[in-house]
Formats: sequence, C-alpha cells, structure tokens
Amino acid sequence: MKRSPRSADLFELMMGLAIVGLVLFIGSFTRLRSDLTNEKRYTLTPATRGMVQELPDVVYVKVYLSGELPADLQRLSQATRDLLDEMRVIAGENIQYTFIDPNESADEKTRKETYDQLQRDGLTYSSIRMRGKGAFSERIVFPGALITFRGKTIPVQLLKTQLRTPDADIVNRSINNLEYEFASAFRQVTTKEKARIAFITGHGELGELEVMDVTNALKETYEVERVTIGERIDALSHKVQGMSYRLNDYAAVIIAKPDSTFPSRDRYVIDQFIMNGGRVLWLLDAMNANLDSLRKNQFSIAVPNETGLDDLLFAYGVRINKDLVLDRSCAPIELYTQPYGNQRKLERFPWYWEPVLIPQSTHPIVSNIDPVHMRFASTMDTIAADSVAKTILLTSSPASLAQRNPVRISLNVVEMAPPFDRQSTPYMPMAVLLEGKFTSAFVDRLPQNFTSDPAVAYREHGKPSAQIVVSDGDVIGNRIDVNKGMYFTLGFDRYSNAKIYGNREFIINAMNHLLNDKSLISIRSRAITLRQLDPERIESDRTWWQVVNVAVPVLVAMIIGLFYQFLRRRKATRTS
Repeated sequence: MKRSPRSADLFELMMGLAIVGLVLFIGSFTRLRSDLTNEKRYTLTPATRGMVQELPDVVYVKVYLSGELPADLQRLSQATRDLLDEMRVIAGENIQYTFIDPNESADEKTRKETYDQLQRDGLTYSSIRMRGKGAFSERIVFPGALITFRGKTIPVQLLKTQLRTPDADIVNRSINNLEYEFASAFRQVTTKEKARIAFITGHGELGELEVMDVTNALKETYEVERVTIGERIDALSHKVQGMSYRLNDYAAVIIAKPDSTFPSRDRYVIDQFIMNGGRVLWLLDAMNANLDSLRKNQFSIAVPNETGLDDLLFAYGVRINKDLVLDRSCAPIELYTQPYGNQRKLERFPWYWEPVLIPQSTHPIVSNIDPVHMRFASTMDTIAADSVAKTILLTSSPASLAQRNPVRISLNVVEMAPPFDRQSTPYMPMAVLLEGKFTSAFVDRLPQNFTSDPAVAYREHGKPSAQIVVSDGDVIGNRIDVNKGMYFTLGFDRYSNAKIYGNREFIINAMNHLLNDKSLISIRSRAITLRQLDPERIESDRTWWQVVNVAVPVLVAMIIGLFYQFLRRRKATRTS
C-alpha cells in the first residue's frame, strides 16, 4: 500500500524519536567519554585508577563547595565533581559523594554551629568578598572535603592558598592538585599500617619545631618519630633469631643539618641500616656559615663542618665539596643603607649566598615544583660506585660560581656582584639521587671478632636501596617564631608574605620516591595549563561576541530549515 506524504513524514518522525529514545536508553547504562584536552586533564593517571579499583569498601566524600560561590570557586567545585565522577566510573559504588553548602541554613546560629563543627573536623575556612546587586558582602566558605572510611574521617583542603581571596592562578594550582589530594587521602584513610620514618637526633640536627611543617605533612602518610642513636646497635634495627641479618625498624631516616661529629658507632648503625635496605635523606651543610654573626660583624669566615659522614657518602657514590655557591638566581635580603636625613633606610638586595634553584631535571621528584630555596649550600661530585645509579635532581643556575674553603662571607657582596659573566660554572650539582646496591663504608675496617658476632650481623653488601643527598641542611627547615612558639609553612617567604618556594613539595616527593610511593609522585607531577582569556579583548570585543553568540545559532537553524524545505520541494517535484 502506498503511503501518503503526511503518513510517510509521521512514520519518519516516529522512527527518529524511537531511535533517539533507544540510544538514550542504552546510554543511561554506558558512560562514553573522550578526553580531547592536550594535557588529558579529565583522564585519571594509571596510579589513581589502580588505587580506586582496589578500594576494599565504600569511601564517603562530603565536599563543602556548593551554593553561591565566586566564579573561580565554582570552577573548582565543578572540577572536583568531574574528578569524583571519573573515580566512580572505575570504583563503582565504592565511592559515594555529596556536595554540601555550609551556608544553606537561614538561621545564623545553625550556620555558626556548622562552621565550628567543620573547624573541629580539620577544615579551614576563607572569608571572601562577593558582589551582588550593586553591593559587596562577606561570605564564609570551606573549600575542602571530609573523607570517611569505616568510621575514620580525615579532612582534605582543596584550595591551597594563604590569601584572603583566591585568584585564577591559585585555583588552577588547586585543580592541578585535586587528583593528588584525593588519591593521597583515599590511601591515607584506607591504609592500616604506615611506613615508619625517623628523624635522627643527637648531633645538633634541626629541632622539632624547625621541621614541624614537613613532619606534619609526612604524618599524613607515614609514622614519623625522632630517634637518638646514642651508639646503640639496636637503635634502628633488631635481630631476629634464626635470621642472618638484622631487620630495620624504620623504612627511612632523615638526617637534617647536623653540626657536630657522628661517633664511629653511630656511623656504623646508619651504614648497616642502609645495607639492610633502609632509605636515607641526607640534608647536610659542608660549611659552617652563621648569618647571625654576619649581621653583627658585617662579615664572617665559613669553615668546614666536620660531621664525620664524608667517608660514608664517598663509599655510596657522592662527595659534598667544602665550598659555598654564589648564584645570580637567589633570594633577597634586607639591609640598612646609608642614613637618609635622620632615618636609616631599609632596602632589599639580591643575596647570592641563598640560591633559588629552578629544577632542570624531568625526574618526578622535581617535576612541576616551584623553585627550591637554599642557604649557604655547596657543590657536589658523583663518585664511581658499582651497582649504583646516580641522578642529578637540582643544580645551580647558568650564572653561578663556587668559592673554596675557607670562604669569607661579607655583606659587601650586595654592592659588588660576583663576576658571573667571567667565572661562572653553570649547573653545578646540589642534590643527587642514588639508587642500587651499596657497599658498606666499613669494609676491611672492622675487627674480625666484631664482624663475625651473630648478634652484630654485619653486612658487607647491601640490599637494593636508595638515598638522596642534598648539599644544604636548611632546605627542610621552616621559619619559626621562638617567642610565640609557632612555625611558618616550609617555602614561606617573609618578604612576599606568602609561600613561593617548592621546598615542601621537594621533601615530600623525595620521601615518596625513597619509600617506593612513586604513584603519588606521578599524580602530583602532572600539570594542567590555565588558558586565561585576555581581559582587554574581553572588554573591547564584548558586544561583537554577544551578537555572534545570539545571531549565529539562529542563522544556522534558518539555513538548515531552508535547505530541508528545498530538498522536500525538489523531491516532491521529481515524484510528480
């Protein structure tokens, strides 16, 4: 039977609607995604995919980024939702999340109780100014999340800023770190046993408050303690009956800026800790330079800092030279200049003794971190050592030079810049990663009756291990206020009153790598580029683009309609 044109059109319409409905029905069960961004910002790293795939139970996420928010925080909120959606695709029902507006209650007392509870849970608030209806208003926001697993809850601060109002760059950094923050939090909340890290003490190392910021950061993933060796063989390990060698009690140790000599027995304990597979982060000053005496006397003489650790490092494949680096890429210092009238003037100068190292290596430890700030640092040399691979992590800038021991440090260096143009030695190593099987520094140096003692369990050749050596002890030290008993974030610059250096990230990445947590580093090292619009063009071309956005869709629809009518008429003409 021949259908009429009207019936044929209705049939085609019904078939089209049926096909669309079938596609939508199938699509409700299958989520198809294609990440077309250059940096794959919407694609999870393999490390994150593996971690969320292995979640043993349901993880509940409460995100407090909802409601009336500034544009930048709305972007952060949407990025958080997109990330959690991607994780749910892999983890399924093991990830449950909800977005909550802490300001949703109209009652001020209820809102204050909510604020107090969130602060007790560990979230930090920000007070921001918002413009609406011609006036500004203050609004409290909690740009963070609470993650709960089997009754254990930990806070995650999603917005990383010390400023009152976040700008686009800060939000971009926060979005860049979202995957790392959630992956780290998931791992922390689901891990039963944490690896143990020990800060070695007893040799003039940095005090507990001086490394408090890094200590707190490491405690999110590891157990951190302070240990004094005190010439005890069992300070870092213990002997199990029936085993040939000792078992380490810690996965890694940190030696942060000692200023006195290690007894031979302490050095032996550290050496055997490494031979039994322990990891070490060495942060050492080769020269003893004191900025306080320099301010008082206008100059000082830096002499070698004798710690007794040189033989150990030489055996493992590295040497810290007895010199100090001057670098054109450096931090500033404020000094009083000649009086102006009755007032002394405080001016800022480049302080070449404090290098600011911009990472040149693509190694995940230093990839995508901010420049690392050092004070009175030295150069390093690598030494040939069997079965040990060496990777240079940080170097000086192209305009740098080293002064050999003894070094005269004078404030006059700010007035007469070093001859970088004539005497520079570019890219001098200042942080090195050592990986492989190390040989004991005590080979053929110990009496036979000592090495043959089963309780001692001396080991001449080590298990596979890793060490990182940095030629500056201050790289891990945060600024402190002794009178108030408080500390600042590692990487905080007192002149800009903000965190601008990457010391904190460098230390955390170093420990993650040493403890084989390379998955966390791979997540942290990814970068998302912020492609900001030109504000001048936005203002000048505003009307043009508004017209285009309104008119072009209408014109396209009209052209398609006319073309469709043309085809229908042409078909009808041929049929008739």
